[in-house]
Amino acid sequence: MFFTRVNTVTKQPNNMKKFLTALLLTAISLGACKKNSNKGGCDTQMCTNEFVSVTMRFTNKDGSPVTISGVTVINMRTNKPVELPKYSPSIDYVAGTVLVADDGTKNQFSTGGDDIKITAKSDATGQVKSVMYKISGGCNCHVNKISGDLTVAFD
Repeated sequence: MFFTRVNTVTKQPNNMKKFLTALLLTAISLGACKKNSNKGGCDTQMCTNEFVSVTMRFTNKDGSPVTISGVTVINMRTNKPVELPKYSPSIDYVAGTVLVADDGTKNQFSTGGDDIKITAKSDATGQVKSVMYKISGGCNCHVNKISGDLTVAFD
């Protein structure tokens, strides 16, 4: 009986060692997981299913639409050109309308908003006008115009 008891005592530490090792590995595995993690670096949030775009218009002094050319959009934070969204062939935009940003291009803007400079030339007069906008994107659900005039008139 003494032999059996010694055998039981010597087996218990091995079982305890295996149990503690398994517990430690489980704790390490669970600790390595991040709750609600995503690959984009943004917090998880509930967003609507709408597709948002930001547009602006250049007009003449009477408020009528004008044709424009040489449109450039510069992100003042990065000092780099903003890649403008592609116009949908199913939408007939009014002359002078600039599609500045949409949800497909929101990653070009910071979550808090970036100042951008929009410049265009009137085909009728050759006059060049610039306007400042502030647009947010980044981790927000949708792109958003924070500030900037909807319409800019050439003289």
